[in-house]
Amino acid sequence: MILVTGATGLVGGNLIWHLLQENDRVLAIRRPESNLKPLRTIFRSYTSTPEQYLSRIDWKIADVLDRQSICVAMQGITIVYHCAAVVSLVTTDETVTDTNVTGTRNVVQAALENHVSMLCFVSSIAACGNASGNRPINESADWTDTPDHSQYSRSKYYSEQEVWIGIRKGLKAVIVNPGVILGVSGTNTGSSQLFAQVQKRLLFYTRGGSGYIDVRDVVKAMMLLTQRGISGERFILVAENCTNKKILSLMADGFGKPRPVFCVGKRLLWLSGALFEAAGKLAHFQPLINRSIASTATSRNYYSSQKMVQFTGFRFTPIETTIRDICKFRLKNN
Repeated sequence: MILVTGATGLVGGNLIWHLLQENDRVLAIRRPESNLKPLRTIFRSYTSTPEQYLSRIDWKIADVLDRQSICVAMQGITIVYHCAAVVSLVTTDETVTDTNVTGTRNVVQAALENHVSMLCFVSSIAACGNASGNRPINESADWTDTPDHSQYSRSKYYSEQEVWIGIRKGLKAVIVNPGVILGVSGTNTGSSQLFAQVQKRLLFYTRGGSGYIDVRDVVKAMMLLTQRGISGERFILVAENCTNKKILSLMADGFGKPRPVFCVGKRLLWLSGALFEAAGKLAHFQPLINRSIASTATSRNYYSSQKMVQFTGFRFTPIETTIRDICKFRLKNN
């Protein structure tokens, strides 16, 4: 029996699709108010008959913040994929920490109590350490809490610590640290928001860069690591390290739009973030950009997936192919 948390999100939704290709049914948790439309959109990116597959999901009403409901949902489960998380570089409220850290603690404890055979936890490159010299960041890089880290980055790092506690108590678990995940999500949040902006037309870019990966590769890697029973390890999942300009240019090409031509400097973006942040505090609204976003957008951190390749021989999808597929789907369905 397989259980998926975060089933209506980008990773969870795509994971369920791939699990259903190998299993008759999959168990997933959702809150009573969860919107299933994004999941239907994700399935439509794979098939013209999404309802046929949606009907094979067994839903349990539970919340990762409600430990008792998670314990009940996990009864009889052998494999857990923990994908539930709040992904936001803007918010500074406690929702990120509560869901990501406390939620993961509850999932780990429920897995231990129910003697789950294997847990796969979706973390992020945001929880990885800093680069040493000009070398790409790998799994052994040291993470130090500094003011430059966003609340999201801290929440994912401390979420990982909850998994390591579970491992020390006897839980078999593996951690994956995906880069910026690109894929069909059914929403306009995260990387999907970037696609939406470029589809309308975006002429500005920043000098930053990061590691990117196809969501289909993320879930395939999770399933592979879990099926092989690899435990007590973490794996960075990055197909390619790309500049922001390259990513936006590939998106523009996919939509038939002009490529971005104007570069926004770090100082101007940071100042804009500081001003919006201050205005948000005064007027009580959540700004679209703050200093954390500005720092992330102008930083250039590159990552190595060599460990994943060495352990499994995994082959990643070229980012150009990923972006072309997403743009094609959006043009056809939006």
